[in-house]
Amino acid sequence: MRFADLTGADPLWDDVHREVLTPSFPPAELASPADLRAEVADGRTTGTAVLDARKRPVAAAIGRWYPAARVQLLTYLAVLDSQRGTGVGGQLLAHVVHDWIVRYRPCAILAEVEHPKAHAGSAAHGDPTARLRFYARHGGAALDLPYFQPALSAETGRLYGLVLLSLHVDPELTGLDGAGTVSGAALREFLRSYLDETEGRKCPPDEDTAALLAATDRPGGVPTFALDDPARLPLTTPPG
Repeated sequence: MRFADLTGADPLWDDVHREVLTPSFPPAELASPADLRAEVADGRTTGTAVLDARKRPVAAAIGRWYPAARVQLLTYLAVLDSQRGTGVGGQLLAHVVHDWIVRYRPCAILAEVEHPKAHAGSAAHGDPTARLRFYARHGGAALDLPYFQPALSAETGRLYGLVLLSLHVDPELTGLDGAGTVSGAALREFLRSYLDETEGRKCPPDEDTAALLAATDRPGGVPTFALDDPARLPLTTPPG
């Protein structure tokens, strides 16, 4: 097993997208190869693949840096079905989290996962409950926010029923209520940057966005939940 950093011009991008990402994510959650290359070219997106003995990708992790908030978002983590349960995903996650901490010194590393009550598992896209267990083993916790994924394109729309996780929180971001809380200021800045980048600054305000941003405005910080009880996790549903 070998880790390989992906550059914008790396021909491995096409293989990673076709063989690893596409089978693992619904179309609404997946950016195109061209969009991923463009994000890498702007210097804020990084990609790492795990290669087998034949130098074929068997897993990949992609993250995007939001400098104003000092937050890194794990946008994709995927492992070939044949490699699930082998420990490859956990080793890759540990590798990129360490790399991002050294590279960016982020105040937080976050990830988006499907809520088991909103998304059924499938052979192609995996089991949301098992995914929560995976992130729990690697220190993940759910942020108490009414979260949705912003529309990645005009064609896909927003994706509801997602949970925003913390994978790493610098001590400086601990809320005033202490351990188990996260200061809302950086989270709010990240969410605004993410929405502006995906949906555009001209997007009119709406109730869901207002509720999401308001949930970060808590004097003691945003609470976090353990991932072992999905029933406790915040759940959003599409409007209407």
